Amino acid sequence: MILKLDNFRGRGGIADVSKVAFPLVVASIGHGVNLFTDRVMLANYSASAMAAAFPAGLTSFTMSCIFLGVVGYAGVFVAQYTGAGQDRNVGKTVWQAIFLALIGGSIMALTTLFADAMFRWYGHAASLLEMEITYYKLLSWAGFVPLVTAALSTFWSGRAKTGMIMIVNLIITLCNIPLNALLIFGKKFSIGSCTLEIPELGITGAALGTIGAGAIGMLIFAVGFVLPAMRKKYGSCDNPFSLDIFCRLIRFGIPNGVQLVLDLATFNIFVVLLGKISEEVLTASTVAMSAYSLAFNPMIGFGQAASILVGQGIGARDIAFAKKSVRNCRFLVICYSAVMLVIFIFFPGVICRMFDLQDESIRDLAEVMLIFTSGYLLFDAFNILYGNAVKGAGDTKFVMWAGIALGWLAFAFPCIAAYMIFSGEWAINFFGEESSRNICVWSLWWICDIYIAMLGGVFYWRYRRGKWTKMSVIN
Repeated sequence: MILKLDNFRGRGGIADVSKVAFPLVVASIGHGVNLFTDRVMLANYSASAMAAAFPAGLTSFTMSCIFLGVVGYAGVFVAQYTGAGQDRNVGKTVWQAIFLALIGGSIMALTTLFADAMFRWYGHAASLLEMEITYYKLLSWAGFVPLVTAALSTFWSGRAKTGMIMIVNLIITLCNIPLNALLIFGKKFSIGSCTLEIPELGITGAALGTIGAGAIGMLIFAVGFVLPAMRKKYGSCDNPFSLDIFCRLIRFGIPNGVQLVLDLATFNIFVVLLGKISEEVLTASTVAMSAYSLAFNPMIGFGQAASILVGQGIGARDIAFAKKSVRNCRFLVICYSAVMLVIFIFFPGVICRMFDLQDESIRDLAEVMLIFTSGYLLFDAFNILYGNAVKGAGDTKFVMWAGIALGWLAFAFPCIAAYMIFSGEWAINFFGEESSRNICVWSLWWICDIYIAMLGGVFYWRYRRGKWTKMSVIN
């Protein structure tokens, strides 16, 4: 990769891109820290609680993703309206996202009616089942909180005012860590002659702490959105409903949401299959994927920056600016990925020690999984960067169909086949119980890495074709 001096200067240069990307990266790190510390706290409370939180949290997130994809896509509309100088439509777009978020939150709450049957179908150990159901129900009853937060955040992300997003997410993190610690482990306070005792709630406390911290962030965004200066310039309190923008947001956002939910559904199948192998495998996988989420979340910030800058370039009809921005996002994300690869490959033991794993066999499994995760991380960088770049122009249908096709044909179905083959009675009789289990585990991880490499390659090819340069989501 050759760097030219022009890459650092002017609109779309590395310095310019960094101003947009850095706050988003910090905000994403905050989200990753939330997930990571929650898992570490639960691991220190109970290994079973940590193992239960991973599939339950992932299932709740997967259920919300179709709404999150539509709501979050409002950021592309805001970016293109900003680039086109249509400020009054910015406020209207955010309101349509809020309406959709409230609809999505209501549907998320309804999914709790089927939670018991769904988690019993997963077939995980009885010791995990009740905790999985409890954690899922709490997160889903409050499903409107992250959705409304995402809707409001597009007001700042689409205008490339990402400092506000960084500040709010840091506040959420600073609230989330103590709230989770207090509610998971409990605490007794003495104030004079009075004693206040917060009960030990375990996995229930982890869910309540996460919800409470998220609600604080949602309220801060809401207050910022309706400030007098915002009402004056963007009409944030004027005529909130726009049927035209509402319908176009659904039209372009639904493919984005469908792609997200089916992408995560395939990953959820991967996690469920690992859990069906054994509780020890699920625990080790939870450690590896919790560490991955901490490393992965900053890459989301780079992907969001690429989407915002492409959207503004499309709105302003400045394709050269959009391409330059993507090149410099690529440089930054590759540098970041290289650092994470070194940590995952050469220092996996350091990461595993944070989870206080008592079982040496689980630690050994987790360390090898971290090496597989490093490959996933490298290829996912291209998936996130180029997938977001073309979506920033409006190319959501291709991303959806490519994601669905590869997600199921190259990931979910091969994982199901590998599990059925290598966990079957013939494999146990032929290889022995331990060997067949190991073959099953590592075949699933190999399929996972190969799939994400293929997906990143397809999105890069689509970007290079250049069809996105002729697209737009606004009138």
